[in-house]
Amino acid sequence: MYIYHLPYEERKELCYILDQNNKWEELGGCHMKYDMLTIESIRKEIYRGNSPTSELLTIWGHQNHTVLELFVLLYRMKHYQAMTVIKKFVDEKYHPLIKNGEDNLNMLLRNFEISKKESNKRDSKIHPANFDCNTEKILNIPQVVFQTPISREDNESIINLQLLQPKSPLPRGRLGTSKMFTATDISCVAESAGAVPHIPYDELQNSTNNWDNSAILGRGGFGTVYKGTWKCTQVAIKRLEQKEDKPENHSEQIKQSITELHCLNAYRHDNVLPLYGYSIGGPHPCLIYQYMAGGSLEHRLRVRDPAKLLKWPTRLNIAIGAARGLQFLHTSMINGKPLVHGDIKSANILLDPNDQPRIGDFGLAREGPQSQYTYIKVSRIHGTRPYLPDEFLRAKKFSTKVDTYSFGIVLFEIATSLAAYSDKREDKFLKDHVVNYQGDMLDLKDKRVEGYDDCFRGLVEIGRMCVNKRAKERPEMVAVLILLEKVPSE
Repeated sequence: MYIYHLPYEERKELCYILDQNNKWEELGGCHMKYDMLTIESIRKEIYRGNSPTSELLTIWGHQNHTVLELFVLLYRMKHYQAMTVIKKFVDEKYHPLIKNGEDNLNMLLRNFEISKKESNKRDSKIHPANFDCNTEKILNIPQVVFQTPISREDNESIINLQLLQPKSPLPRGRLGTSKMFTATDISCVAESAGAVPHIPYDELQNSTNNWDNSAILGRGGFGTVYKGTWKCTQVAIKRLEQKEDKPENHSEQIKQSITELHCLNAYRHDNVLPLYGYSIGGPHPCLIYQYMAGGSLEHRLRVRDPAKLLKWPTRLNIAIGAARGLQFLHTSMINGKPLVHGDIKSANILLDPNDQPRIGDFGLAREGPQSQYTYIKVSRIHGTRPYLPDEFLRAKKFSTKVDTYSFGIVLFEIATSLAAYSDKREDKFLKDHVVNYQGDMLDLKDKRVEGYDDCFRGLVEIGRMCVNKRAKERPEMVAVLILLEKVPSE
């Protein structure tokens, strides 16, 4: 079968996998032998909202390459997940190339009858140390002939480019179908972890007194967060737990956790939640964070205990700190692209014992557009509805201005202590409630904390700028930070 005969659904699935993991560059540059100019041209498809892998396959298909040749190249990349998608379009004798581990593949190869006469002789030669070279010989894998030779300099440039570009931490496919990480998951975790240490599961179990219920800080769709003491340090441990009736949700949890691990490792800042470590290999994968004794901003704004109420200078300081963390994410360009958090809300702004804010929960974070583009189109919408702008919800336009809008809602929450959504209001969304309010704006102020009217007005006014219906009219977070620093705090 030629590449251009590959059915739509399988091609779409293959493109999604290679796009999400940024593997198309390795496939095109190192294995299909395209030069740097071709790779750069294909990359432009991303900014047009198209799949770069699809463009790569189209170009390669025009040279009459086959699905079997692609299967072989994916094997040389050790991309077994992608190989599985097109497995049914290649001869069965090549299926053993897909491995779930060296032991399984070695067993398949030993049982593979190429020649009954030489079977025992060949089996004796196969072991993990020389398994890759033996596999191609045993299965008589065809050579892939290229029509576009690549120079040594171009090849080195592509490899260097790939080393500089962080891999996408969003693996897709049949992951998380059991409570243990798959081999693919573990590979992605190790790649994303960097210098973040791996912590043995039994140490975490001991730190929480065997996951005692009294140590639970909260529960969510992902699992449970526990408070523990690890190496004489208070920590918060997010333990992922698969729901038996919804294994697909566990796959999404795995992807989001790998994303979070990648982001918290790559973007370190005083106002970004510190990640202490991760754990895989036990009954449940875990992420370990600094314990934030002040709780979430959402909880502190709704608290009934007068002693725990946030005073106006503290509220302003929290807004400034969160804005500082966000502008850091937006301006610390990796590959010329900002990091967009994608789920800014009061529940994801955590407070330390001194009420200093830290931005947490990076599971939905994504790279934004390069500086010459205003937005990118995404295929799926994630986030919390009351905090998301119309251009993202309706047209799937994703940019730093999505975070700006969300932060505007958070400023309204800080100023009013009202929920972002409430069925008890005529305007259920807080944005509409504040923007459409016809009376004296001071009527919306949190009455439990007296004074500081100018501080309240400043927070509301900046919030209004942030939630402008037109994305291009919203300020960047750098400008929001400057404006907040000028708000009266006395």
